[in-house]
Amino acid sequence: MSASSAGRTIRGGPARNGSASRSRVRKKALGKTVSGKSVRGVQRRKILAISAVSLAKVAFLFYVTLLIVMLIAGSVMWRFAGSAGLIVKLNHFVNQLIGSSTYHVSGTSILIVVGSFGVVWVLIATILTFVGAMLFNLASEYVGGISVLVGLDDTNL
Repeated sequence: MSASSAGRTIRGGPARNGSASRSRVRKKALGKTVSGKSVRGVQRRKILAISAVSLAKVAFLFYVTLLIVMLIAGSVMWRFAGSAGLIVKLNHFVNQLIGSSTYHVSGTSILIVVGSFGVVWVLIATILTFVGAMLFNLASEYVGGISVLVGLDDTNL
């Protein structure tokens, strides 16, 4: 056994899990250029836990915003399809396909169905994000978090 899972050596011998790439990143960071930006100093920080409730709040707002954008984009596309005559062609095609002359696609009914499915999607995605944050916190307790190199850039905001 010459290397542990943390990248350190136990009994002499090189660590085999990315120490060369980490040293290249560190040298590049200490050499004052990271991603084309000059940096003053580099610090190593650890992310040990994420507040699951605050992440769920932000995720909920993100998913609601995404749903609103998708509903607006869908209604705009529906209007363009209606003005191009594609909705009439779709109704005619479905009538021929099922053998009925009473079938009609309504934009408002589609918007209501998609909106209700979207609300359910927002709730499920928010719950899954919350569960993901909790799983990250559990895993972080076990492995010790995520190590991140943080550099201060020289540009003034």
